[in-house]
Amino acid sequence: MKKSNFKSPPSILNSQGKERKVGYEFEFTGISMELASEIIQSIYGGEIQQESTYAYSVNHTSFGSFRLELDAQLLRDKKYEEIFEKIGIDISSFKKRESLEDSLKEMASSVVPFEIITPPIQLSRMSELNKLVDELRVHKAKGTGSSFIYAFGLHLNPEVPDISVDSILSHLRAYMLLAHWIRKDSKINISRQITPYINEYEEDYIIHILNPDYKPNLNQLIEDYFKFDNSRNRPLDMLPLFMFLKKDLTSSLIKDKITSSRPTYHYRLPNCSLEDESWSLSQEWNRWVLVEKLASDQKSLHQYSRAYLKMKRKTLIRFDNKWVKLMDRWMRYVWE
Repeated sequence: MKKSNFKSPPSILNSQGKERKVGYEFEFTGISMELASEIIQSIYGGEIQQESTYAYSVNHTSFGSFRLELDAQLLRDKKYEEIFEKIGIDISSFKKRESLEDSLKEMASSVVPFEIITPPIQLSRMSELNKLVDELRVHKAKGTGSSFIYAFGLHLNPEVPDISVDSILSHLRAYMLLAHWIRKDSKINISRQITPYINEYEEDYIIHILNPDYKPNLNQLIEDYFKFDNSRNRPLDMLPLFMFLKKDLTSSLIKDKITSSRPTYHYRLPNCSLEDESWSLSQEWNRWVLVEKLASDQKSLHQYSRAYLKMKRKTLIRFDNKWVKLMDRWMRYVWE
């Protein structure tokens, strides 16, 4: 997919009739959180606040509050203190505690990314984030392709257009049908493919979801998600949305307690290729728009679901290649 403008999804309004918003999460290294905070402030205004050695925020910008943190829970939540305490070392008594934390941050940042978490941004203003990408690139921020070990991602958090179970199921189905094509078109980096962070849905769950007779209520949809051993480490992570809609049920089933609650799809698949001049946010957003377009087209959604199930039964060899070609034809028809 060539570099282009941000395309509009079928629904630009949420269920309250207001313009939908999207949050972005950029994973990168190569520059400090201090400098990244200053870049954000220089573009969008606001006030920089250092919350800890591992976390900053830029508040009161033209969009709201940006958050910056080292994407390592052990350091961010200072769980290393518990580890030291277990072996009889009291970190609070260290005279040079800040130096210790700086050293830990420096070591971790060689393999663990920093992360910029944007506030929710209106669809009509997403292009303003191009300024941030350009400035990070100017200052030599390192993205997914800068090293074999950089499994860095770009996460999109598009606000759901509709919280009904039918709409949610349609988006799940649409993503599953497009997953092979998206991975090939976006050239997901090998360093990310071999990590567990974006494990694709298991085939038995895909078949279960695409079955035209599958018509769950919300509780069943959530329970089935866990029944098939899904976690936050899916390219389309449904846990934040499930937590928002059914907190008690989801909390009783979830293993990963760091999941937040928000009315968004958590799309984790894209690379964050800041080092690549040809890479852009719009490319990644537009691939997600394809998911929403297919989800909104019930005739095509059912047609391709049936085709997937039929081809999967008959074609075991080179199924992925054949399916990608089929979805590529649909994609080109949609964009024309």
